[in-house]
Amino acid sequence: MNWKRLYAVGQIVAVVGGISIGAAGFYSAIIIGICRKLIGLSDGVSLFAIGFPLFMVLLVMFVKYLPGRLHKVGMLSDDPSKFGPWFKS
Repeated sequence: MNWKRLYAVGQIVAVVGGISIGAAGFYSAIIIGICRKLIGLSDGVSLFAIGFPLFMVLLVMFVKYLPGRLHKVGMLSDDPSKFGPWFKS
């Protein structure tokens, strides 16, 4: 594996992983809050029985579907010439 490809993989893992963890945590926190305030569930039930499984499902969904969307909008790119001046041939 050359450095250009390693950089591309690192970029994809960091961007997709960061966005996935942040978005899954955000949506899970909103659902946990709704369960606690509107439905009246206890902290343990809303966090461990609803929040954690929802976080895991959302994380898997985001990791699976985000790379295609991020490639489409231009946030991820496999073209090494766009990674910076240090990769110019």
